[in-house]
Amino acid sequence: MDMDTTVQMHRLLLFSLGEGTYAADVSFIREIVHDQQKIPLPNAPDYIPGIFNLRSEVVKVIDIRLIIPLSGGSTKKKVIVFVPENAASTRFGMVVDEVYGIMEVSTDRVSWLDRTGIHVENNFMIGFFSFSLAGFLGQSSRKYVAGDDEVVWIDFEDLIQTIIDEERSHNIVFRLTALFNPQHLLTGDWRSQKK
Repeated sequence: MDMDTTVQMHRLLLFSLGEGTYAADVSFIREIVHDQQKIPLPNAPDYIPGIFNLRSEVVKVIDIRLIIPLSGGSTKKKVIVFVPENAASTRFGMVVDEVYGIMEVSTDRVSWLDRTGIHVENNFMIGFFSFSLAGFLGQSSRKYVAGDDEVVWIDFEDLIQTIIDEERSHNIVFRLTALFNPQHLLTGDWRSQKK
């Protein structure tokens, strides 16, 4: 019996926000730019501080720190700009503290969340894996380095779709809090945040 031993590899951008390390599939990421002055948008949700112009394209910025208390943080923040669905779609970007680079992770390293139910909302999480951040940063390649640093793989596509879809956006503060600061859920303060 001939068994297929091919292991699927995932190219993930590693970044930090607060004390957490996160990953996102690079196919949803257009580029990374330095955070910059934003033009406020009237009636925008609290987590969207405004827009900025990026080479004649408007980027609507998501800043999680505006609605969820997070420790740590960098003074040299970056904005991860997402690939738009199509030419007419709104461009979104998300402010993060640090971008570490792109790492290739094999499928067998990931602890996948069950996303099979129609109404399953995993708070924008695809799965988890562990690696060595110091080991990864200390090499010149994109290879996975085993270790104990935990990473949450974020579903940026689900995040953007939830922001755009008014029917799904009603619980976005709860879902973002569960992802980036689950301890904050216990305080109940997230309920007072505007959508």
